[in-house]
Amino acid sequence: MILERFDAIVFIGDDTLKAIYATFNILLRENIAMGGLKQWELSDNDRSTCRCDNQLIRPECWSHFVTESQAITDNDEASGHKSPYYCSRTPHTFLSISDSPATEDLHAKLTSLLGKNPDAYKPIPVIHSLSLATSLSWPAATASMDEWVALADGSGRNVPFLWVGPNAAGHLKPPGQILNEGNNALWHYTVETMKEAKSRQLDTLAMYNLTLQANSWDGSGYGLKVGLVQAMMIMNWLSRVEST
Repeated sequence: MILERFDAIVFIGDDTLKAIYATFNILLRENIAMGGLKQWELSDNDRSTCRCDNQLIRPECWSHFVTESQAITDNDEASGHKSPYYCSRTPHTFLSISDSPATEDLHAKLTSLLGKNPDAYKPIPVIHSLSLATSLSWPAATASMDEWVALADGSGRNVPFLWVGPNAAGHLKPPGQILNEGNNALWHYTVETMKEAKSRQLDTLAMYNLTLQANSWDGSGYGLKVGLVQAMMIMNWLSRVEST
């Protein structure tokens, strides 16, 4: 598998990237219905409410998103749905941020992952994004890039970065947000943050064009079809990362 080429994989971002991480888990678990969720903690009502597209578009389901691979290994053995995912020994996790600097607790989690085996030669890719949580603040985005790159550089490990841009705005975006977070603002944010990321030698992945004509349920988030394409784009990038 592609993931076996790495010692770990880390996603760091706000709710937009969290949804992509959920679909990343759907791919790995080969479970379209509820693969992005912690099924072991769902009630019967949750299982009915949060199936398929709903796991990504219903706010009451988001608190059940998977946030680390170890939790699935520890809790999902009795699910009866096995996939090649269980053969993978590569841990991956999502660190939720909403601004920069992030909390010391999150810094410690990344430092712990990077320091588990300092003599290991495999890289630890980081997929990084920050957008709507800061109301598209360019200074917050660049500060976040510098913050996490500095932590990674201090570890001495090979840590390739991918900066992921925000989705386009759908027509259901609330009127109160459309001026500051509409497509004009999102496009300029995408262009400028991509420039900043590239100036720091980070790889970049824009989501604006992908989502511009896609159907959104609330003007900001998208369902399974878009989410799975985004997760596959992340997987394609991982396949191209040098593994030594």
